[in-house]
Amino acid sequence: MGRGHLNRAAALAIVAILAAAAPAAAALRWRLVAGGPALASSVATTTAYVALARPAVREFAAQLPKPGIAKARSVDFARDALVAVFGEFGCRDGLIDVRAVEQQGTLITVDLVEHTPKPATVMCMAVYPTYRLLTVPKATLSKPYPLRAKVTLARA
Repeated sequence: MGRGHLNRAAALAIVAILAAAAPAAAALRWRLVAGGPALASSVATTTAYVALARPAVREFAAQLPKPGIAKARSVDFARDALVAVFGEFGCRDGLIDVRAVEQQGTLITVDLVEHTPKPATVMCMAVYPTYRLLTVPKATLSKPYPLRAKVTLARA
């Protein structure tokens, strides 16, 4: 075996060790419980929050309309975590779906996908904040439970 083969074998071994050490993202089951226009005057970036207990809802409740607050407060936090997603989607909100929710360590990632409207579809151009509330069964979460969330948005 030549020196090139040893270097290649060592590099592959290092890659395998690093891949095993990095926590893999775990896909989670989730359920959409509410969504629609948010009360915030604007949302600078698409953001998400995780609530593991009812008091944590206070962090984002001011952005929710009354029906959204009622849904957030009705979550069974003994069984479910709540993920709130806010974005400036406005009239495009109906074109945006949640593709996946994943946990990587103490972070939940919500992957959104924006579909293109069908040809000859007339769309309004208004931009305003919207929200989605998702529940995730705590039984599907790894401990320590995630306390942070981020959102990604891709085009279909």
